[in-house]
Amino acid sequence: MWRAQLRFRDGEPDVTTLLAEAMEDINIAFLQLEFAIKLLSFCELGNVDPIKFDTDHVIVLPEGNLNFPTGHFDDADRINRAASISVLLAFSASVLVLDQAFEIARMRPDPERNDDAGRLRTLIYMVRCAQAHGIAEPRWEVRGKFSRTLEIDSNGIDISLDLHKLHGQRFNVEQIGGYTGWYRIYNAAVRLLTQSSPVPTGSHK
Repeated sequence: MWRAQLRFRDGEPDVTTLLAEAMEDINIAFLQLEFAIKLLSFCELGNVDPIKFDTDHVIVLPEGNLNFPTGHFDDADRINRAASISVLLAFSASVLVLDQAFEIARMRPDPERNDDAGRLRTLIYMVRCAQAHGIAEPRWEVRGKFSRTLEIDSNGIDISLDLHKLHGQRFNVEQIGGYTGWYRIYNAAVRLLTQSSPVPTGSHK
């Protein structure tokens, strides 16, 4: 559960507390993404035995038992597919919490900003819009002044996107440099957020 919640101090939002909690949410989300990617790699290497994994499973809960029967993950292809979907879900969560942190830090996307920070913020917002309009099949959602070419060449990020042409097209993480590129974006974003308000971080080097 994400920790960032609206808090008030003397009638005003406690931005420092909110941002600290948002940064913790980011750390949790990217650790979950790391876990999902590692799990997928583990599965693709054949380290999960379908015979051992696909068993009748009963979870005893206070409100009643929950039973998962056999047959849903009885071969490597099904296990790998489920693991790959977990990566997509974890990626979407990481996008949403990263964008939320910028909102809390009062760093709203501005398509007219052309400095490194402005372009990075726009990129994260555009990726967030794609995820928010369909996690199962995210598509680029580009409106108004955001409909332009976005280029970023800093902090190890080398991206050029024609957002006008991408509008309505299916989002693919390879368009932003794959997961390697996403972690570079994450690290740059964490540095930017930390500069706006020094809070503990857990960025990946």
